[in-house]
Amino acid sequence: MDEPSLLDYLKEKFSLKALLKKQTADALSETSVDKEFEKSFEEKKEEQPRRKKMISGVPWRSVLAVGLALIGQRNFEPVQSDPVMGIVFYFAAFCMLIYAIWKGEWQTARCPDAVEISVAGQSSLRKNLLYALIPLMIITYIAFSNNRFTAFNILLWIITFAAAMAAFWQQEPQPGVIPLRDRFARFARQPEVKIRFSYWGLLVFAVFCLSAYFHLNQLNTVPLDMTSDHAEKILDVQDVLNGSSPIFFTRNAGREPIQFYLTAFLVKVVGMDLNFTTLKFGMALAFLLSLVYVYRLGKEVGNRWTGLFAMLLLGMAAWTNILARVGMRLVLTPVFVAPVLFYLLRGLRTQRRNDLILAGALLGLGLMGYSAFRIMPFVVVLCVIIYLVRLKNQVASSRILADFGILVLFAVIAALPLLRFALQYPDLIGMRTLTRMTGVEQPINGPVFMVFLKNFWNAVVMPFWRDGNTWVISVTERPALDLVSAALYLLGTVLLIFSWVKHRDWQYLFLLLSIPVLMLPSILALAFPIENPSLSRAGGAVIPIILICAIALERLLSSLWKYSKTRSGKLGVILAGLLLVFLSARQNFDLVFNQYNTQYINSTWNTRQMGEIARNYIGSIGSKDTIYVVAKAHWVDTRLVAMNAGYIGEDYQIWPEDLSATLEEPSSKLFFVKTDDEVGLAALKAVYPEGIMELHTARALGRDFYTYFVPEHTAER
Repeated sequence: MDEPSLLDYLKEKFSLKALLKKQTADALSETSVDKEFEKSFEEKKEEQPRRKKMISGVPWRSVLAVGLALIGQRNFEPVQSDPVMGIVFYFAAFCMLIYAIWKGEWQTARCPDAVEISVAGQSSLRKNLLYALIPLMIITYIAFSNNRFTAFNILLWIITFAAAMAAFWQQEPQPGVIPLRDRFARFARQPEVKIRFSYWGLLVFAVFCLSAYFHLNQLNTVPLDMTSDHAEKILDVQDVLNGSSPIFFTRNAGREPIQFYLTAFLVKVVGMDLNFTTLKFGMALAFLLSLVYVYRLGKEVGNRWTGLFAMLLLGMAAWTNILARVGMRLVLTPVFVAPVLFYLLRGLRTQRRNDLILAGALLGLGLMGYSAFRIMPFVVVLCVIIYLVRLKNQVASSRILADFGILVLFAVIAALPLLRFALQYPDLIGMRTLTRMTGVEQPINGPVFMVFLKNFWNAVVMPFWRDGNTWVISVTERPALDLVSAALYLLGTVLLIFSWVKHRDWQYLFLLLSIPVLMLPSILALAFPIENPSLSRAGGAVIPIILICAIALERLLSSLWKYSKTRSGKLGVILAGLLLVFLSARQNFDLVFNQYNTQYINSTWNTRQMGEIARNYIGSIGSKDTIYVVAKAHWVDTRLVAMNAGYIGEDYQIWPEDLSATLEEPSSKLFFVKTDDEVGLAALKAVYPEGIMELHTARALGRDFYTYFVPEHTAER
C-alpha cells in the first residue's frame, strides 16, 4: 500500500531533521515581522522632524502678527467700533512681532550705507560771487515791496538765485557719467534718441499710472460743488488773469501764492476754463509729480521696493487723494515735504552740498504753498541735530554745519518775496496762526499744557482712530488711514524702533520723531481744539507715516520670500502682497468715491445744479443780468451760482424786500428760491403773480429749490 503507516508518521514528527526545519521557518517568520516593525518605527521617527521642519519653515509668527494687527484695526473702524478689543488685538500683534523679530523671522530694516567724500571737494567756494550775493539779496528783498510781483523784482530774484548757485554749487564728476554739456554736443552732431525699457521701470510706471487713476478719476464730479472758500480762490485767480500779481493773497484771511499762479497758468497757457475742475486738476497734478520724490525717498530709507510701495500706498491713500481733489492748496504741504526730505536725507548721508542746496531751495519755495508747511524748517533742524549727534567725526560735523548754513541761505533766497511781505505786514501773514495758538479770537478753554497734551494725543492716534470732523477734507470720525495701511503703520513703527536700536540708523529715529513735529500745525490749535486733528494741517506727516508703512510691507514680504523655498511658496508670497494691496486699494477707493462723495454732497449746497439751469436760461431766452437768487440765511453762496453759470465776479443775490426794484427791467427773469423760504416766495408772488414756479429736486435731502420764471410779457405789464 502507498499510504504511510503510523510508525512512519511518528518518525517524521519527532525526527531531528524535522525539528530543525521547523525552527528555521519560525525564525525566518519572526525576522520578517521584526523588520516590518522596525521599518514602521523608523518611518514614524522620521515623520516627526519632517513635520517640525515643515512648521518651522513657515514664518507663522510674522503672518500671525499681520493678521492680529488687521483684526485690531478692524475694531477701530466706525462700522465695527470696539476700541478695547482693538487694543487687545494690537497688543497681541505687538507681542507676536517682537517674537518674530527675536527669532530672526521678520528682519529689521536697514538704510543705505553712508558715503564719505573728500573734504577738498566740499570746501571750494567762489568768494568773488559771494561778495556780490549779499548786496543782491538786499536789493531783491527791497524790490519785493507793496506785496507785488513785478518783472523787475522777479528778474532780480532769478539773478540772486543764479549767483548763489554759481557761488556754492559743486562740480561732482562721476566716473562713467557723461557731463550734460557733452551730451548736448554729441546730440547736436548726431541727433539720436534711444528709449530703453526694463521690467522694473515698467513696474514703477504701472504704479504711477494706478496713482494717476485714483487722483484723476471722476475729477470733474468728485467732489461736485464748490464752497465759499472755492469762490474766494476763483476770484483770486481771476485777479491774476486780470493783471494783478500779489505775493500774498489777502482775501479771506490770507493765502500763499503758488496755487493761484499755477491755476492761472493752466487757464492762460494750457487753455483750461477757470472753474472747480481746474482748481482740482492743478493740485492733483502737483501731487502726482511729487510721487517721483516719494519713490526716491523710499529708496533712500530702504531699497527700491520700499520706494515702490511708498509710491503705491501714498498714491492710493484717501488722505492725500481728498486733499488734492478738494481743489485747495492743502496738498502742497506733502508735495514739498517729500522732495525736501529726500534731498536732506541723501545730502546728509552722502555729505553732498548740492543736495542740501536743493533741499534749502525747495524749503523756501514750499513756504509759499500752504501755511502748515511753516513747521518744516523745524523738521529740518531736528534732522540735522539727530545726524550730528550720531556723527562722531569732528571735521565732517564742521563741514555739515557749514553746508547747513548754505541750506538756510538758499531757503531764505527762495522765500524772499514771502519774507518781505511777512516783515512788512506781520499781522496779515500771522493772523491764522495767532488766532489758533492764542486767545486773540477765542479764549483757551483750560490750562494750556493740558489742552496741548489732549490735542497731541488726538493727533498722534489719528491714523488709527479719528481724523476729525471737517467734512470738506476728510471722511469724518474715522481713521485717517485705511485698514491695511494703519496696521502696517503700527507694525512698522515697532520695527523701526528695533531697527534703530539694533543698527543705529539715524534716519529711522528721525522719521519717527518727525511725525509729531509735522502734526504741530494741527496740535497747536489750542484755542480751537475742535479743529484738531486736521488732515490738512497735519498733512505733512503723511509722508513719514506712509514711508513707515512701506518699510513694514517691504520687510514683511522680503522675510516671507526668504523663508519660501519652493515655487508654490514664492507664489504665495506674491499673492499675499497683492491681497494686501487689493484690500488697501478697495477701501481707499470706497472712502473717496463713495463715502466722501456722499458726505460732501449731503453737506454742500447744489450751486452747480443751479448754475447749469442759469446757463441754459442765458443760452436760450434770458440774460445773465436777469438772474436772481432770493437770499436767505444759511443758504447758497450766490456768487457760486454765477460762477457755475460761467460769469465770475457776478453776484446774483437779492433780498425779498428788494424784489420790487426788478420791475424796472422789462426782460424775462429767472429767480431761485429755497423751498422753505416762505417770505421770499410770498414776496415773489406779490410782485409777479403770473410767474411760473417749478420744483427742482437735488441729490441730497433738504437741497431742493424752486425756480420762478417771469416771462417777458409779464414784465411789460
